[in-house]
Amino acid sequence: MRWIDRAIGVVSTLVLARLLVPDDFGIVAMASLVVAFVDTVFDIGVNVALVQRKNPSQAYYNTAWTMRILQACCVATLLAVVAPFAADYYRDPRVTAAIWMMASSVLILACENIGIVSFQKELNFAAEARFLLFKRLVGFTVTIVLTLILRDYWGMLFGALCGRLIGTLRSYQVHPMRPRFALSEFRDIFSISVWLMVKNISQYLDRNLHVVVVGGVSKTAVTGGYTLANEVSDIPGTDLLAPINRVLFPVFVRARDDLRELTRLLVQAQSVQVAIVFPICIGFVMTAADVVPLALGAKWTFIVPFIQVLALSNIILSINSSANYVLTVIGKVRLLAVSSWTQIGVFCIGLLLFHSQLEAQLVAQIRLVAIVLTFGVSFYILLKHLPTMSVGLLLKGVARPTLGCAAMALALSATGRLALPPWPMLALKVAVGGVVYCGVVWLLWLAVGRPEGAESYVLSKIRRRKPHAAAAATGKAGGAAAD
Repeated sequence: MRWIDRAIGVVSTLVLARLLVPDDFGIVAMASLVVAFVDTVFDIGVNVALVQRKNPSQAYYNTAWTMRILQACCVATLLAVVAPFAADYYRDPRVTAAIWMMASSVLILACENIGIVSFQKELNFAAEARFLLFKRLVGFTVTIVLTLILRDYWGMLFGALCGRLIGTLRSYQVHPMRPRFALSEFRDIFSISVWLMVKNISQYLDRNLHVVVVGGVSKTAVTGGYTLANEVSDIPGTDLLAPINRVLFPVFVRARDDLRELTRLLVQAQSVQVAIVFPICIGFVMTAADVVPLALGAKWTFIVPFIQVLALSNIILSINSSANYVLTVIGKVRLLAVSSWTQIGVFCIGLLLFHSQLEAQLVAQIRLVAIVLTFGVSFYILLKHLPTMSVGLLLKGVARPTLGCAAMALALSATGRLALPPWPMLALKVAVGGVVYCGVVWLLWLAVGRPEGAESYVLSKIRRRKPHAAAAATGKAGGAAAD
């Protein structure tokens, strides 16, 4: 259901790309970056605190809801003040009104029923998925209709506002909880949230600082194109893994007192995630020149180099996905924040070294280098604080997908030499890439004796059999998500 939700979002992006121009996307992207940063600075992670706490009382929920609304009020107030300065930085006065509109959306979203968090806490993902899908369908419909009428970026802004308003009203229909204003559990929630806040800021900068820099050194249209490229290339690392991680987080929480079982879950989850993300990212790199003009139109072809570099970055980021959740579960949020800040520091050093030559593609390349150089930091922290984990276990889940992707890249390079029309060429590349990757990975798995990993997990799902011990808990969570 989450993938259906995101598929609607992708379709929305493709339709809007056809209706609007890069300049419109640039305005929304610039305003979104400012709003997201201010929201992140004040984000105290009340949802995470609720998921982590066993059997939270109604007073705990009431306090979390109140704290979220107070946070939104602070965000909206600060956005009202900084909006003109943000417009000066981006050299586009239209950004001011866009930020003010988005600030209203932040206030509306904060009023959403806090009881919705219990869906994730109780692993009731069917109810959560139905709620998310409803919000997405409403937002999609309103945004497309308003964009067709207005024919500019205001359609996107009003569509998002209406979608959040209807979603907030719907949250009180799908869950019986009626939160009230209270602060009795403030100290307890804040003690959990303070390091989450530091980590969230670092993760925001890690994922978005490069877009902010591009906005400062490029024209609005280039910023819009770069943002769209970042969104497209981020599909494997964020949108495909989001439902898996949403299931895994509460499952990791339940297993945190059994480090051996937690390690099994992590290794199994990581092998599945890498097997999914690696080939899709490589596929983006190899087919971007074919996909962009067909899906978005000729006016967007300048974003092809951006997609290729950003997709390579997401290959590495995907490996850290499950490990970051485990570090959060075992209470090492502070060290996780250190890892993110290290990567940001390396990126900033790169910007200083090439400050006189900065342009969009170079910024993306500097970020890729920073990710590669700091790749091992979070895993070093994980190995140090999870004694049941080893380098060998981590490599087992990565080796076969890596070799499979190498073979796929060679096959796609050879296929690209054929003289075919655009659509048949793209279809052929997708088919060849999928067959070669799956075939090579499967043969390697058979050659090494069919060990536990992504292959055995997928096979158990196809045969409707219960996975072995190493996959059992992940399989149960995956089944809940599928339901």
